[in-house]
Amino acid sequence: MIPVKFKFEQSYNFIFYGFCLCFFSGFGQTYFVAIFNSFFSRDLNLSLSELGGLYGAATFSSALLLIPIGKLIDEIDLRLFTFFSFLILSIACFSLSRADGYFSLFFSFLILRLGGQGLMSHTAMTSMSRYFQEQRGLATSISNIGFAAGIAFFPILAAKSTQIFHWREIWLSCSLTVFLFLLPLSIFLLKGHSSRHNEYIAKQQNISSDESNEIMYGWSRRHVIRDFNFYLLLPLLMTLPFIATGIQFHQLVLVSEKGWSLTTWASGYTIAAFFNIIGGITAGFLTSRFLGIGKMVPWFILPLFISLMLLVLFEDSRVIWFFMLFNGLAGGTYAVINNVLWAELYGTKNIGSIRSLIMSIGIIAAAAAPAVMGYLIDIGWTMRFIAFLSLLYLAISMFIAFFADIRPRPNPGL
Repeated sequence: MIPVKFKFEQSYNFIFYGFCLCFFSGFGQTYFVAIFNSFFSRDLNLSLSELGGLYGAATFSSALLLIPIGKLIDEIDLRLFTFFSFLILSIACFSLSRADGYFSLFFSFLILRLGGQGLMSHTAMTSMSRYFQEQRGLATSISNIGFAAGIAFFPILAAKSTQIFHWREIWLSCSLTVFLFLLPLSIFLLKGHSSRHNEYIAKQQNISSDESNEIMYGWSRRHVIRDFNFYLLLPLLMTLPFIATGIQFHQLVLVSEKGWSLTTWASGYTIAAFFNIIGGITAGFLTSRFLGIGKMVPWFILPLFISLMLLVLFEDSRVIWFFMLFNGLAGGTYAVINNVLWAELYGTKNIGSIRSLIMSIGIIAAAAAPAVMGYLIDIGWTMRFIAFLSLLYLAISMFIAFFADIRPRPNPGL
């Protein structure tokens, strides 16, 4: 039997659905939430260190919760999973608007990070991985533009809103917007999903019934964590969440150490967002049309390598533009590769379960980075030396990844 092919050109609404979820994840991303830090600190009587510790603990806890919750996308209808993801995000925004102390703020941060950064991103990327095959990289790259758009839009929205409204009013408005507008929009974009899912099931059945096909798409999460290739690739895939988050969190220290203008540094994020899109689209085309995923590992992380070299070797403020350029390329490329790789390697039957594990590890790495780098700064290490150590870690991770077998393989036990 000939496998059913889900047509890319008939999937514009579905791809826009992925874009929207990536974009809406901005409600739970650090670049949006951090705009309100001074208000949280002032009105809830928390020091910035207490606020940072609370936020890190909530992020870590949300990552652990994502592991069991994220796998449910393999077991229930995507429309139902989408509904509950948006419901959690709406409740989180409402809860934050009512937070009045340490514990209520922790709970609000916990479900905000789970619903925003976690489930929005997880649902979008898992959906693109599952329902596309030949054009998986391209579909992922287009959806990934939503992340860059969020970086460009949400901080400005927050900054402008705080000049007009009380922060509690803003978060209440976010809750109502998510529930009354964004949730119905996303469900609407999933119109006809039953037909799409039936085509996917038929395709999996065709693959399974073809005795000449040695590749079975259905690794489980427990088999993945026993696979040696997983551990060869994991250090490389954790480089960007850890390194980029740590440097971003301590950017004031970096700017002060280098003698750069904070305004100039901040303006560079526009360049990073633009090249994030360029990197994602390029990676999508390369994986879908030309090189394939195997030939891009571990080279896809080179832009991050170059950006770290710039921090180590140069002091001139003009290097900011090039740092942001390569950092943006790294972010866009990483998002596509990190999504496509696991689907190509382990199949799509349990991709939600597998991706929830990968994403949780990434979130934990991102949550740990500010504390680790902060400790190194406290004991006297410079950001330049931290960047140099990060460069060494990245080089070692690339070398280890060379030995990974990047190709679909039969299920364990077959």
